[in-house]
Amino acid sequence: MTPKPDPDLQQRDALLQTVLRDYFASDNAAILNTIRSEAEYVDLVSGEILLRQGDISDDVYFVLSGRLHAFSETDSGARKILGEIGRGETIGELALFTGEPRSATILAVRDTLLVKVTRAMIERAILQHPEIEMSMMRVVIRRFRERERQAPLVPVNICILPVTSGADAADFARSLRNAQAAKAGSVTVVTADDVARHFGIARDPSSEQRNDALAGYIDEIEAQSRGVYLAADGSDTAWTRFCLRHADEVLLLADAGHDPGLSAVEQAFLSPAAPISIARQTLVLLHKADTTIPTGTARWLNARPDARHFHIRPQLPADMRRLARIVSGRGVGLVLSGGGARGFAHLGVIKALEEAGIPVDMLGGSSIGAVMGMVLALGRSADEVAAAVRKAFLEHPRGNVTGDYNFIPLVSLIKGARTRSAMTQAVRDATGRDAIDSEDCWTTFFTIASDFSAGSEAVLLRGDLTRNVGASYAIPGALPPVFVGGHMMYDGSTFNNFPVDVMARLGAGRIIGVDLSVDRGQVFDIDCVPGTLALLRDKLKPRAKRRYRLPSVPETMLRSSFITSISKQKEMGKFTDLLFQPRVPECRLLDWNRFDEMVAAGYSQARQMLAGLTDAQREMFR
Repeated sequence: MTPKPDPDLQQRDALLQTVLRDYFASDNAAILNTIRSEAEYVDLVSGEILLRQGDISDDVYFVLSGRLHAFSETDSGARKILGEIGRGETIGELALFTGEPRSATILAVRDTLLVKVTRAMIERAILQHPEIEMSMMRVVIRRFRERERQAPLVPVNICILPVTSGADAADFARSLRNAQAAKAGSVTVVTADDVARHFGIARDPSSEQRNDALAGYIDEIEAQSRGVYLAADGSDTAWTRFCLRHADEVLLLADAGHDPGLSAVEQAFLSPAAPISIARQTLVLLHKADTTIPTGTARWLNARPDARHFHIRPQLPADMRRLARIVSGRGVGLVLSGGGARGFAHLGVIKALEEAGIPVDMLGGSSIGAVMGMVLALGRSADEVAAAVRKAFLEHPRGNVTGDYNFIPLVSLIKGARTRSAMTQAVRDATGRDAIDSEDCWTTFFTIASDFSAGSEAVLLRGDLTRNVGASYAIPGALPPVFVGGHMMYDGSTFNNFPVDVMARLGAGRIIGVDLSVDRGQVFDIDCVPGTLALLRDKLKPRAKRRYRLPSVPETMLRSSFITSISKQKEMGKFTDLLFQPRVPECRLLDWNRFDEMVAAGYSQARQMLAGLTDAQREMFR
């Protein structure tokens, strides 16, 4: 009797054939058969290490399903993630050509299936088919070119895990699938009931007897879909454990009105002590449609310190589309640079983006960019943002918002009380509350500050919103420092005036930048600073007739605070997908009364740029 073919082996062979065909860009059956005949399958579970940094090995691995992390390790044991490796990619071909030790440790994020191909097998294949060597070299060269800005690897298998009562994973998964744009590709939702129907069995929450067959079934779906949403049970079942072990990302679905403590499943399977999944965790907090602003997010994140989070009102299609873009790797991040009063141009760009229907899913800014972005992050429209900024800078009840000078400037020239009150009022007008935390914003929002205590850049994602924004624009010497956790913070422009790199690390798939750096220099036709009386007499003349157009003390401090980050700012522009550089009228950095000119300049330039985009370019951001 002829033995029946093993369906699991048939499935693996089909996956291997597809991967090899794509890798070698060839349908030559002889090439594929040469490698397939001796290839060795390797199964890894979540958290298992494939290779260690420094290992001597010249084998090549093809990823058939699953996901892995590549990271470097320091002598102290600290890890730095270098990249992600997913289905269809290869591991180790560089060592094949160079013979050097492994440059990174490779760790399985989820249960992963690979095929190992030895150097001897590759050499035999090259002898028979020399053209495949060029194909391999092209892959190596492409990877080196992509290192500068490596786009985040899009998660394929997403486990949706309810962590509070009342959260329906299957219903949410279907809604999220329906919110995906058609161009994002097909997404398949799989529930425990779907599995039971497929295998023609009664659902048994405790059974793990068909795990191999189930893994093959999910692998087959994964190979045919852009994404797979695994709707887990909210309790400890075999299906929940399977979903967690096969997830690239775990969405923790929670009703924001419930207790923020860890669920039983989280404690059992996602605790740092013995997790069955090391995939990234994303907390999705569900709110009612009429919620003005989220509150109490810190308690949820304190229980889940490694999770990122998003606030969603499931009844609002725009919120579901936002989450769908983010989890599919197409989230749109807007980065606003510093630049003093020129920062009002940000408002014009924001208005133009809104009119063009381009959403903002994640938001970050430095210095005045943080101020301009704050109200937008609270879920307000472009007109509402502009009105709030105008009120703060032009309509402060005590006059010039930066005009409260210290009589004796022991710490700073400006007291900063007016700017603090203006920011507090903006938050109160938008939310009805005197204070909220950054993590309570509808749109994920970060600000950049300069940590003088540590001598480094600080990315502020949590804690009091107005404090974080205040830290980002606290000009050294001009405004008093802001203290965060005992660390003294000043203007973020000192270290990073255009934090595109931070936005990329947060996972934005598309980045829009507004860069307010000015290329034109300022040359003075004087040999030395004149005396005090000469300067005073010159100040009394009309602006057009003044000879000594020297910057004020606060303006000098502001410029000097970010002069060291200008070169980095220019580099950051290269890594945006859409870059606005408004040609604003020349003005002093603290000329708040130039509001309308700057807004108009930003709006005009942004509309012109957006009108010139092709339909394909526009679709990148939707």
